[in-house]
Amino acid sequence: MDGVDYTIKFAPLWLIQHKNKLRIRFSTEYYTYCMKLTTITTTVALICGSAALLQAQESVPATPLVPAAQAEPSKESAKKQIEAITSAFDKEVKAFYAELRKVKDRDKRNELFKERPDSKASVGQILALVKQDPKAEGVEDGLAWSVRRARPQQSQEILELLLTHYKDSKVLGSLAQNYGRSWGEHGIKELRLIADKAGSEKVRQGAMYYLGSKLGRQEATKKEGLEVMKKLQQTPGLAESNPRLFEQVKGEIFVAENLSVGCKAPDIVGKDQDDKEFKLSDYKGQVVLLDFWGIW
Repeated sequence: MDGVDYTIKFAPLWLIQHKNKLRIRFSTEYYTYCMKLTTITTTVALICGSAALLQAQESVPATPLVPAAQAEPSKESAKKQIEAITSAFDKEVKAFYAELRKVKDRDKRNELFKERPDSKASVGQILALVKQDPKAEGVEDGLAWSVRRARPQQSQEILELLLTHYKDSKVLGSLAQNYGRSWGEHGIKELRLIADKAGSEKVRQGAMYYLGSKLGRQEATKKEGLEVMKKLQQTPGLAESNPRLFEQVKGEIFVAENLSVGCKAPDIVGKDQDDKEFKLSDYKGQVVLLDFWGIW
């Protein structure tokens, strides 16, 4: 192929090794492209860790690369592809941690941990399948699997897909939980979207709780966080329809109003090591250090 220029025409949706054979699948557009050409340019599948269809600038007689019946992948095939992707990654993770547990030296184990399997590629393959046919069987399960393993940019794509095609899905609740547990300002905008646009009332309420909690952890937005919690607490029927969330909201409000920096400390009554009762108010005017600890 000396002297011939090549350009990438199509990238694969996924590439996995199965029973010592390399299996590769391209998008529907790839198959349609191949079937429509009266002449097809020289094509090469380049496999070296990744793969792509290369298009040469020199034309040759057309040769169908796949039967016409395979040109349009079925909804079932999307499900099987997602299952293959998730299963392959989960097995890789299981094998990695099995080997990690064998390493007894802490420093070596920490160093090996840095080489743990990266889910970015697997999540990317699933998102490509979802975008190809958002309503295909197995897609929602693929998104649920991806939520727990996605990178920030991929989480944004998942959110857009869910709000467009699966507004009533519980997967939005899992995504809201992930955003609520993230640090800093990341996830605030996304939590507002879920609280506003999710089809499930419980998911919207959960997103409001995580939003209020997240805002309350930052000094600049603490006041807004308390307002969000109080608004959620006033939701008609919340105590009956979601009692666990109602109690969590009450707790968050109590902490914000009574246990934040600058608040008057509530009196504490207890017994010392000599079984003598004492109160925090006994030490009024003195500096008191309270050491809270636990064992896990």
